[in-house]
Amino acid sequence: MRTVVIYDTKFGNTARIAQAIARGAASRGSVRVLDTAEAVQPLAEQPDLLIVGGPTQRRGLSPALRALVDALPPGLRGVPAASFDTRYRQATWLTGSAAAEAAKRLGKAGTRLAAPPESFFIARGGPLERQGLEAGELERAEEWGRALGAAVASR
Repeated sequence: MRTVVIYDTKFGNTARIAQAIARGAASRGSVRVLDTAEAVQPLAEQPDLLIVGGPTQRRGLSPALRALVDALPPGLRGVPAASFDTRYRQATWLTGSAAAEAAKRLGKAGTRLAAPPESFFIARGGPLERQGLEAGELERAEEWGRALGAAVASR
């Protein structure tokens, strides 16, 4: 199974989550991890699973991830896909969710959602560039990637 994980990041937390998801998904085959700048051309080959994620910014997707998802090629119709984000642990009606917005846009692009959107949480405190992930989030991301890979491989 070929999995592609595409992410956008500002302070590195989403990149760490993307790498953890990739480690989990790798239990079912090959995984390519690409940031949004690298992702446009490699999507010419169709993956068996597409995972996209980024930080929640202004209650939704970062501009780079929005542009990427909106420009997905038509060859991805029917491909299983999932989305994730990093955000503070609060109600989504208050913070918004990049993952939820990405899931809607992935559906409009014709992919088949393989799982509900997933959020991974940032611990508050101090300057933004020093805020890190809550304890256990990398392990949870790896397990989520493993479960996604297993669910798609069993279909």
